Amino acid sequence: MKTIKKSISLITLLGLVIGCNFLDVVPNDTPNLDSAFANRATTEKFLRTCYSYLPDPLNGSYYPTWFTSRDEFDVNMGYYNLTRETAAAKIAQGEQNTNSPYLDYWSGRNGGKALYQGIRYCNMFLENVDKPYDLKEEEKVRWIAEVKFLKAYYHFFLMELYGPVALVDENLPTSASPEETMVYREPIDDCVAFIVKLLDEAIADLPPTLPDQTSEQGRINRLIAMGVKAKVLAWAASPIFNGNADYKSWTDNRGRQLIPQETDPAKWSKAAEAAKEAIDACHANGFKLYEFNRQTSPSTYRMNDTLVTMMTIRKAVTEDVDRNPGVIWASQEIWGDRAGNASGFERNLMRQFLPQLYISDMTAYIGRFFASWHMCELFYSNHGVPIDEDREFDYSGRFNTHKAVPEDKHESYIATGETTANINFNREPRFYADLGFDRGYYELASTTKNGGESFSPMLRLREGELFNGSLGYVMKKLVAFESSGTQGVDGRSISIHDYRYPLLRLADLYLLYSECLNESLSQPNEEVYEYVDRVRKAAGLEGVLDSWGAYSMNPDKPKTKSGMRAIIQRERLIELAFEGQRFFDLRRWKIAADYWNLPPTKYNNSRNDLNLTYKPVVYDDGRKIKATYRDYLFPIREADLQVNKNLVQTYGW
Repeated sequence: MKTIKKSISLITLLGLVIGCNFLDVVPNDTPNLDSAFANRATTEKFLRTCYSYLPDPLNGSYYPTWFTSRDEFDVNMGYYNLTRETAAAKIAQGEQNTNSPYLDYWSGRNGGKALYQGIRYCNMFLENVDKPYDLKEEEKVRWIAEVKFLKAYYHFFLMELYGPVALVDENLPTSASPEETMVYREPIDDCVAFIVKLLDEAIADLPPTLPDQTSEQGRINRLIAMGVKAKVLAWAASPIFNGNADYKSWTDNRGRQLIPQETDPAKWSKAAEAAKEAIDACHANGFKLYEFNRQTSPSTYRMNDTLVTMMTIRKAVTEDVDRNPGVIWASQEIWGDRAGNASGFERNLMRQFLPQLYISDMTAYIGRFFASWHMCELFYSNHGVPIDEDREFDYSGRFNTHKAVPEDKHESYIATGETTANINFNREPRFYADLGFDRGYYELASTTKNGGESFSPMLRLREGELFNGSLGYVMKKLVAFESSGTQGVDGRSISIHDYRYPLLRLADLYLLYSECLNESLSQPNEEVYEYVDRVRKAAGLEGVLDSWGAYSMNPDKPKTKSGMRAIIQRERLIELAFEGQRFFDLRRWKIAADYWNLPPTKYNNSRNDLNLTYKPVVYDDGRKIKATYRDYLFPIREADLQVNKNLVQTYGW
């Protein structure tokens, strides 16, 4: 690989305007590198700046995974016109462009962070970290490893969005000639090799876990780096970058092919090996899938077995990190300077439960964000297979109504005596843990009226009830159970339980390993099933062979490589729903068109006829992915291409 030993200079030619962010972390009266690295304290401040470029996964309008497609999240109809002006929504409306791209992480415009600027600061740190006189050697080694990870991660994030990227290994002096700064987008295999090399160097010197969990929350450790390495290699092996004929004409002015045209099965084996190494290292350091323990929960949270399973699913995401052995990397505060809490995002998801009498007192807290209607069909039946494959599920009548009776044994999910859609009955536990629906329960630690009177946290989503503007399904998964919805003394009281949003869970690595291993074999083996089944067991389901064999109309599906591929992909979409993975996975697998082309849909919500209430209707134009697959990767701003003639535009743009 021809690694570029060049970078954006202090006067960049990649369209970046480097401002005075540097002054935010060094004494304002000495804005120079010697002062920035004069001692340990100022060097640590510079380290914070390197961390500060981590993309914020909790900003739904400016992070690419939430609202760029509307197939996972959608918006309350009452807020639709307001929300559609955000950068992410502009992409969903088909307004992405090359003149001024939305969520421009290349140049740092229109909601995107300037990741090349972050890489520049990482290089500055690595070039100057030897200067502080009082920095201990062991601490310096660790800090260097952290910054190498950040440098690798910023390149990886760019690669996920843009494909082939410019590789920035060191900074050029201000005296560099214009020709020296004219960098290229490198072939994807070179990008992967560059990122993996940096990660391997970081892994060697990072601690496996944080020495001080209290003061160092959010800093990078070895397990995080190993997990990210597995993801990088999985991207390299996936259809988008491994023999993608859609990009056969994508070359630069050197004539270099940027995406390989020959599929290399060995890339899957390499990714599987990295994923297994990361899993083994996690196990060795005490990580395991989260399991809710009713014995250690407060006495007020006494729950039956059904609710315990739901809490295991829901709190695998929302449990406090120090009590959650299933979270490897979470969005965290860095020395108190970077907000990583989920409370602001939760508030947009939080539901209003008070009867119509109290709605005027609670309008400030009505959630803006909903689960996309299409998510209701994603989850399995209670037999652990897709509802359109289950021999016993009434798929054709799924939008008809049914009144819940004791014989249904749904008393933990749906209010007995209430009527809702058939599709809400006989579903897997993750359906009930992740989604709220009309006449279904929404479990919270405390939901009361004025004076402390308790009432049933049942959702009322029909026209004229609490949620005018409802699309049909609301979010439970990302709202911590410990939160509460009360009218309170002042009439406007909602308590949001804060938690750190997970960026990498052990369940993610289990499913990634199963995927990569399955792709590296001619047919699935026991180990492929084992790691999928571990995730399913935590969700209260039988293994894939047992479930498909007993209930599916296609009982042999898990026994073939292609069948198991479809199962693993669906498992990832279900298990990691609303965790920021779907956007990346759909593109990585090159199947985004199957989901992005689904029209925005909601329930009819007829005021006069309950039988029509749950009939789905299309309410808006959907995003249409282009035949050239250009929408799989983001464009670069045309102005950047004019400055640097060696850069080529993303294919199709």
